Amino acid sequence: MIGLPGWVLPTALFLVPVLVVVAVNRLFRHRPTNPNFILAWFVAVCWIFAIVVIWRQVH
Repeated sequence: MIGLPGWVLPTALFLVPVLVVVAVNRLFRHRPTNPNFILAWFVAVCWIFAIVVIWRQVH
């Protein structure tokens, strides 16, 4: 993880699960992904990384 820009991990944590859910819904369930799920996941990832940044600043 050393040497990677700071935006790589939050982006991967958001995009990888969303892409998996979209793929599973398209291939197996044949229905669109709920936009509320994507918004909720985005907000959760933002909160997690905000807490991580604050925690690093405290230590």
